[in-house]
Amino acid sequence: MKRHQWSLCFTICVVVALAACASRARTRPLSTSPIAEGPGTVEAARKVLEGRWILESLSVTAEDGRSATIEASGTLTSDAFGNMNIEFKMSGSGQKTLESLGVKTPNPVISTTGQVVIDVQQRRITYVGEGFDKRASGFDPDLAARRANPFALERPRYYNLGDDAILTLSTRHDSGKEAAVSRWKKAN
Repeated sequence: MKRHQWSLCFTICVVVALAACASRARTRPLSTSPIAEGPGTVEAARKVLEGRWILESLSVTAEDGRSATIEASGTLTSDAFGNMNIEFKMSGSGQKTLESLGVKTPNPVISTTGQVVIDVQQRRITYVGEGFDKRASGFDPDLAARRANPFALERPRYYNLGDDAILTLSTRHDSGKEAAVSRWKKAN
């Protein structure tokens, strides 16, 4: 009988304790700072990049300095949440030109999709997410092979919006020289 009383007493104490710890709505607001707005902010850069863009031109430069204009069409879409999709559709001659520069493509479509981080000081767009943590590690032969491709997700993109409203995106070889330069016009 005493055991039953202790069990009942313990259960009542637990219920009372849990009721005392019930969550309530926070009465005080959290102290935060406002999101930076205006020219030179990440928010401003996202707004500039947001939308659908159509490829105007694409040129690729091999590490040895050989350069060519690639015959291709393409679209770039970017949203307010940092998601970016770039798709290049190479013509047959565009694929041959890429191969002559040492860039092998298994099919005529090159697509890079993912979430990006924008660095407004360096005007750099970097894809982030699962699998991109290897960038910070030492030499990785698989990463080196992927980086040989100027369109690889592992390569940051550098952006510039000219006075003519043309968006220029470029990637660079590890030496710092330009690898691929694409020019985009905003779709209406």
